[in-house]
Amino acid sequence: MKLRKIAALLFLLIFAVAGAAGAQDTERLLDQRTANLWFEGEALGDLIIGARAQFAFIYVDGKLVESAWSDPMAPEWLKNNTSFYGGKETRKKAMFIIRVRTVKNLTLDHSMISIGSHVLTPADVLTNRHFVPVGELPPDLTAEFAVAVPAAAVKGKTVRFAVGDYATELELPKR
Repeated sequence: MKLRKIAALLFLLIFAVAGAAGAQDTERLLDQRTANLWFEGEALGDLIIGARAQFAFIYVDGKLVESAWSDPMAPEWLKNNTSFYGGKETRKKAMFIIRVRTVKNLTLDHSMISIGSHVLTPADVLTNRHFVPVGELPPDLTAEFAVAVPAAAVKGKTVRFAVGDYATELELPKR
């Protein structure tokens, strides 16, 4: 009986350590695949002043998907949006998750966003259209949606993301 208790305790300890390692791996992969952009914001040292919104562009590949689905601590938004990976909608395309966090009122349209040389259209969006933040957005809104753009639009080591006149770049991991 004592041996069973010790074995069960050991099993729980190993499971907890493995879960923590998986969470760290998912966070590391997310950091490597994310480019942040402040819309209408001015950098003042480490502060961003006057921004309407923050956009996070997350490159989705097999490693991130595998890590997200094997990590019990991965956020639900990540699992929901990576579920499109490998489907017919993403064949011969590059997949991204766009997270939007508004600070002030924002009017957002698909055509304001470009990934590489491709301007986003409603046909590029994989997420249910009822959950995609477009139109007049209120402050303090956080939403995310998955998109797939032609692979030809993101050729090379780096990809450029733009929202209106504001842009940033991300160096893609080896594919």
